[in-house]
Amino acid sequence: MRKILFVCNEGFDTPGPSNHLMNALLEDLLDYGFKVVLVQSRRNYQNPDLPHNLQQKIDLEVVSVVRGAVSKNSFVKRYIEEAMYHFKAFLVWRSIQAVDVVFVQSCPTVLFSILLLKVFTKTPVVYSIQDMWPGSAVNSGVIKNMLVANVFYVLQKLAYKYCDVVTVISEDMSKKVVEQGVDHKKIVLIPNWVDDLTVHEVPWAENRFVKKYGLSNEKFYVQYAGTMGYVFDYEMVLLVAGKLGGYAGIEFHMIGQGSQKDVFMREAIKRGLHNIKFFPIEPQHMVADVYSACSICFIPLKRGIIGNSVPSKAGLLMACRRAILSSVDENSQFYRMFNHYGIGVSVSNTDHDLVAKAVVELYKDSEKRNLLASKGHEFGKDYYGRRTNTKKFAAIFENIAREGSM
Repeated sequence: MRKILFVCNEGFDTPGPSNHLMNALLEDLLDYGFKVVLVQSRRNYQNPDLPHNLQQKIDLEVVSVVRGAVSKNSFVKRYIEEAMYHFKAFLVWRSIQAVDVVFVQSCPTVLFSILLLKVFTKTPVVYSIQDMWPGSAVNSGVIKNMLVANVFYVLQKLAYKYCDVVTVISEDMSKKVVEQGVDHKKIVLIPNWVDDLTVHEVPWAENRFVKKYGLSNEKFYVQYAGTMGYVFDYEMVLLVAGKLGGYAGIEFHMIGQGSQKDVFMREAIKRGLHNIKFFPIEPQHMVADVYSACSICFIPLKRGIIGNSVPSKAGLLMACRRAILSSVDENSQFYRMFNHYGIGVSVSNTDHDLVAKAVVELYKDSEKRNLLASKGHEFGKDYYGRRTNTKKFAAIFENIAREGSM
């Protein structure tokens, strides 16, 4: 039985956009016959250390490393705390025996775990990238000093050098990784998947989010549900909502948390934008209800972000049969994919007038909206299917383990 060590930067106790991906990947790997040791953090106890479906898995061993809370507004303190977590995790996993492959997640300090693994274990490392560092921080404006950014770029290249396989979630991200000197033969594209066993369209009459907030099916809801962080272009939402203030039937729903939510809310109030409504984050089991409660989903990303970070909600929305409107870089594969296959609408993130025009068109044209949603639903079943993509990880782990045992 192949044994995989997962060294994760966050734990299931902390709500996060990747929790459902990790949950499905672990469950499927165990079903495929792997043994897994999960080393994760325990930070705020909002959720159990393990989701219910993983709690009785006999081939899953879990160790949670306690860590303290750090303000998201203090980059230096966050970086130091994350680095210390990797060393605490090292004290746990260095004694684990007979590991065939190690899986690590992308984060600013992942280099520490990768170097420790290479020095003390020599075990092959699979590096799974969700957000590219420091690219996403530079393009979103979190890091403005290019001298500091270049230091992080050099460190990140070491992370790429000392891992054995790099997995990326889009073609745009693959190109970015190659630009940073990674051999394309080392890169495997595995899109973020959807748990199509549990995520599906929830009818309006049965929708728990709709009932919770007393929503009316007479209105047109433009929804963003997710992290309102530095890659999220809240200024685009403000501009578009400002343009469409005269449409009483259009309402913007912003659902979730993030470092930019407070300033976003203050600015919406300052501009008198009463057509923007804010909602708190919902638990994971409400995902399908939340996405099914919108008329269209709006994904606004800042300029230069799309290659460094990819919105994982696209597959979820397709599973819920919802049309997607994104404002992204027009030279990106993500932009071209949606427009080429007719699975959504992509508009340049340099033109809020065009974005507003696209919202109005989808508001008025229900036939087009339904066609986009249906095409997206069919596309998503193949491209974002859970088993289709978790099997790709299983194949990587099996191949690496087999080569190591030869």
